[in-house]
Amino acid sequence: MLVIQIIVAVISVIGAGYYIGFVIAEGKDERGQTILGKSSQIVFPIILLGFVFLASYISLANPNVEQVEAVIYIWMGLIWGINSLSILSLKKNA
Repeated sequence: MLVIQIIVAVISVIGAGYYIGFVIAEGKDERGQTILGKSSQIVFPIILLGFVFLASYISLANPNVEQVEAVIYIWMGLIWGINSLSILSLKKNA
């Protein structure tokens, strides 16, 4: 569990740092707003799928608290990672 937390924390910090850096540096102009909007459109379904997965996992598998925490950590890490990767990809393509 500790290894998962450390890996996800690193991914989240890098993703959040890249996102905040992009917002500060390029998020004010029209191109930056377009990239942030498209990135949000990519990440939003991941958030919804995470809720559906978490609800299904809790109701079907009857997990303990540590397992639910691990799923939430992984889910949040995926959100930050996908968000930063989508910004990076959209920035290169724009």
